[in-house]
Parts: sequence; structure tokens; C-alpha cells
Amino acid sequence: MEKEKKLGLSLLVALGVGSMIGGGIFNSPTDLIGKANPQSVLIAWAVGGLGVAFLALVFQMLANRRPELTGGIFTYAKEGFGEFIGFNSAWGYWLSAWLGNVAFFILIFKTFNSLVGDMSPIISFILASALLWGIHYIQMSGIKSAGIINAVATVAKIIPLLMVVVFGLAIFKFGTFNVSNWKTALAATGDSTTVFAQVKGAMGTILWCFIGIEAATVLSERAKSQKIVGTATIISLIVTLILYALVSTTAMGVISAKALAGSATPLADVLASTVIGSVGALIVKVGLIVSLVGCLISWIMLAAEIPYVAAKGGTMPKWFMKQNNNGATVNSLLLTDGLTQIFLLSLLLPALQTAYNSVFLISTTCILIPYLLSSLYAVKVSLADGLGLKDKVVSILACIYSLYVIYAVGIKYLGTAVILYAIGIFVYLKARKEKNEVVSLNEKIGMAAIMIGAILMIILLAIGKIQL
Repeated sequence: MEKEKKLGLSLLVALGVGSMIGGGIFNSPTDLIGKANPQSVLIAWAVGGLGVAFLALVFQMLANRRPELTGGIFTYAKEGFGEFIGFNSAWGYWLSAWLGNVAFFILIFKTFNSLVGDMSPIISFILASALLWGIHYIQMSGIKSAGIINAVATVAKIIPLLMVVVFGLAIFKFGTFNVSNWKTALAATGDSTTVFAQVKGAMGTILWCFIGIEAATVLSERAKSQKIVGTATIISLIVTLILYALVSTTAMGVISAKALAGSATPLADVLASTVIGSVGALIVKVGLIVSLVGCLISWIMLAAEIPYVAAKGGTMPKWFMKQNNNGATVNSLLLTDGLTQIFLLSLLLPALQTAYNSVFLISTTCILIPYLLSSLYAVKVSLADGLGLKDKVVSILACIYSLYVIYAVGIKYLGTAVILYAIGIFVYLKARKEKNEVVSLNEKIGMAAIMIGAILMIILLAIGKIQL
């Protein structure tokens, strides 16, 4: 690929920030307040932010120590633990990416409905489909074009978030933020709770806000230099972490817990309470839609890149390797967007907030497996290369954090993710057949374990023991 078509530091940072700042932060006050009081949310942001910092440092270390492993999150797992584990990392990341895109579409039209009044679900589905294939056309024009458009969208969506902080802090009320009995009762619902339970309940939402921290490493093959990949990852994290903490803290100090829990557009409600009133609310809603469209541009690109990189390494079928003259991954994009189109049927459901919560938690769980595998590989690299205590400790803590969030999100979402991982086994077997390679005993054991887990989950869903 020609030098001028490569991504530089500024575009990688914009891609990282653009991938993380999306529907998660705009809807997070509502998502969080139903599970944790404002004081506990601060603790959860500290725990979640620290955990994501460990992950960011892991990606930075691996980008620096293993610059030849272009493709990042997939190639780390493959290099560390073999073809089948590497495939599952790629498959899980891909699942998470396009399922996250479905969640973005749901939130776009939940917000759009608040602007124009409730539209017919059929109209929402048609408009969402048109948007999906419009972005597909943009992606087909090449990585560089999509990166520039995303950079513009990133700037556009940060403006309303800064407005929420500036104008919201002017009317911040400590009495609203400091709810009584915050350690034992949820202010939004009145349910009894504990601090541990509140922090645990908030973890899925917090990680959802940070998904995209690995974006620069996923596109490392497209970067001008491997040295800038780690730098872009850390800068992206710092920018988003500061903004997230300010935005959520401000919202919970402006709107009461019960009102926030029932809000369709929480940050718009914050600005509506300030001196700029309804104009501010309009700006936030438009900003959220711009933000989500920018995220879709980033994540459709990232989703399509993973199967392409995996196919180049022989871990996925050769079908995913096809590119057009602009370097766009034609077949990978087509399959990704085709599956997204099918799942856009969720827009026909009446309870969009419930659908949004379920889809983003499944997406979060799917990506936690690749995060965990990358962290485990970082432990392996830190030991093999004789790195200092800091790198070893950070890698281990990143593993612990990934496992904790898997536990925090819950068994029903983990089980659903296992079903989706089981489907990938057939794709992996096709790739091995193309290479005339025999499936090893360890791989067969791993496949059997995944299939058994998937069958058990399907049975539990069928008999109603587990409900999404």
C-alpha cells in the first residue's frame, strides 16, 4: 500500500476516540443509574477506567514488543496460543463489532424518535437499512476515505459532550448527586443493594463505553509506522476517560436518579435544564446521531478488517481476502453488513431501550474473550522477553480485569456468546480444509467444550431457565 494511503498518528487517535465515544457515553447515565447510585458510579468509573488502562498498556506493550504482528488483537492470540485460539479471538471480535453496530442503530432511532415523534417501526427499519448500505458504499471507497470522515465526525460529537460538562456544571447540585443510603438502596428503584453489587452491575456499561481501545492495533497494518500505534492507543484512552468521568458525574448532579432512569436521552435532558434549554437538548440529540454514525463508520471498517487479516494468515477461509481497487475488503464487508441487516429487525421491537441493553451486553461479552487472550499473551511475552516487574504486573491485572467483567456481565450473556462462538467452528473447519491441515486433538477438545456449552445454553433458553 502506498505511503500516502497509510494512517498517521492523528487519524489513528481520531479512530480510537471515535470508536470509543459513541452511544455508550451518551446513554450511560440512564444505563448506570438503574444499577448503581452516583457515589458508586464514581467507584465503578475508577475501577473500570483502571482496568481499561491496563488493557491499553497491554496493547501498547505488544505493539512495541511485537510490531511484526500486524492485525493486533487477532494475531496476538494466534501467536501465543495457536490457530484455533487465534481464530476464536478474531471471530469474537468480529461478532462484537457488528453486534455493537446493531446496538448503535437501535440507539440512533431511539434518539431520532425523540426528535420527530415516534415513527413506525417499519419506517425506522427502512431508514436504518438505507443508512447501513450508504456507509457500506463509503467503506468500499477505501480505508483512508472512511478514516477522514470518521475524524470529522469525532470532532463534531465531542462538542455537545463538552457543552454538557460546561453548562451542566453551572447548575450541578451536590444534594442531587449525594443520594442518601447510597450503600444499601438504589435511589432509582428503591431496591436493596450493596456497593459491590452496584459496581459489578455497572461494569458491562463502563466497558461498553471503552470498547474501541484496541482500534489502533487492529488497523496497525494500515499505520504509517508501528511505533505510533501504542502512542495512539494511550492518547485515545486519556481523552475518553477524562471526558467520560466529567459527563456522567455532571448528569447525575443535575437530574435526580429516578428521572434519569426513565430518560430516553439523558444528556439532552441535562442541557434542557440549563440556560440554553431546548436548543441545547436539540444539539445533544443531533450530536448523538452524528456520534453514532461516526462509530458505525469506524466499526464497520474494523469488523471487516479482522476476517480479512485472519484470512491472510490462513485462519479464516480465503473468501474473506477479496479486495477491490481501493483496498476495501469486499466479501468481509458484504457479510458483515448482511448480518447487520438481518439483526436490524430488532428495530421492529417496541421496547428499544431493552433491545439496546441486551445487544450491547452480548457485544461486550463477545469482545471480552479476545481482550482476555491478548492479556494472557502479554503475560507470556513479558516472561519470555524478560521484561520488568511493571509489564508483568500490568499484564496480569489486565487478565484479572477481563475475567472480572465477564463475571460481572453475567452467565446469560456469556452463554449467548458461547452459542455464537460455536457457529464459528464450522467457519474454522472450512479454513483448515482449504489448507489441507488436520485438526489437532487439543483443537477437537476445545471445539467439543464450546459445542457442549452452546447446547446447554440453548436448552436453558428453550425451557425458560435463562431469559435475555
